[in-house]
Amino acid sequence: MRYFVRLSFTLRSSASKIFFLFMALIKPIRFISLDKSQFYTTLHNRVDSYFKENNLSKHANAGVVVKTIILLSAYFLPLVFMMWFQPAFGWTLALWAFMGVAMAGVGMSVMHDANHGAYSANPRINELMGYSLILLGGSINNWKWQHNTLHHTFTNIAHYDDDIADKPGLRLSPHTEVKSAHRTQWWHAILIYSVVTLYWATAKDFMQFARYRRNGVNKNTDAQNRVFLAQIIAIKVFYFFIFVGLPILAGIPVLQVIAGFLLMHFICGIILTIIFQLAHTVEETTFPLPSAQGVIENEWAIHQMNTTVNFSRHNRLLSWYVGGLNYQVEHHLFPKNLPRALPAPCEHCRKHRSRIQCAISGTQIFWPCTPLAFRHTSAFWETAGYG
Repeated sequence: MRYFVRLSFTLRSSASKIFFLFMALIKPIRFISLDKSQFYTTLHNRVDSYFKENNLSKHANAGVVVKTIILLSAYFLPLVFMMWFQPAFGWTLALWAFMGVAMAGVGMSVMHDANHGAYSANPRINELMGYSLILLGGSINNWKWQHNTLHHTFTNIAHYDDDIADKPGLRLSPHTEVKSAHRTQWWHAILIYSVVTLYWATAKDFMQFARYRRNGVNKNTDAQNRVFLAQIIAIKVFYFFIFVGLPILAGIPVLQVIAGFLLMHFICGIILTIIFQLAHTVEETTFPLPSAQGVIENEWAIHQMNTTVNFSRHNRLLSWYVGGLNYQVEHHLFPKNLPRALPAPCEHCRKHRSRIQCAISGTQIFWPCTPLAFRHTSAFWETAGYG
């Protein structure tokens, strides 16, 4: 707990909030290594050598293509089945639940890699597979700005990394304001997590459209943004027509469709947020703050390793399902490669910094980690003296 006490910095005054908001919107962050290390250069060379010496592709192989077919089929075939056969309500809910699991898998194993440019060496294939995000109800441009630009560049930096931005009733950074609602976040977090993808499919893209235009992340012209906004609206109409409109037109009662649709999103949202928390918001990660000049006194690669951890490395089923995102450190260092275990680079990590865990960290199994993810949300409150 002392670890979090050292990190804890509550922005209580309005002046502090305005300063950090101004810095986040205006001042870029620079990563400056004081010791001028060659860590990332050496690591990058070793990674390239690893793939060449072992004759491995950095992108999808036949197994990943088969997995893509399996996950997309698991996402759509239950919908076709329930519309064609219209089973009893209990069986219909089970199909929606199964779709929720598949939906999360598509997001992690297909869409995510494609929009990083990691799925294929062919940009056109990446673009094609990246469109799978539309099937999840999301905007590709907004996702890339939030995830590729903000999260991967400014990992765990408050007010820069949108992935750790506070949600209503949920505090994910030790450097944001503590509110009374956070007192019970250790148990109500599961409720917030369950609506994450539903919020994404309904309102999030419109909120991000306005925010990213305002803070300069979206650098499109006004004419381009009018087209972009129309695309967002079209995506939402298409998504809800497929997953809500078609089942209703097929004769499934409206309330049953709504109940199943919500269940699908609840399950998908919980899965995605737990995977994120286990990689970034646990006690082993740090939450650095830039100086008043916008400087992080570390090179970018070391920053990534300090703010990211691996988990469940030896769980093959989990690795298959999440697309290797349990190797989160490797993913952050080399986002255009499919995440893999890299023994040689990790040996370099061990020699470079004893703090860095790289792929030698992580537990052996997945579900026992889950309480850790939820327990972390209450740790912030305890360190502030309210727990």
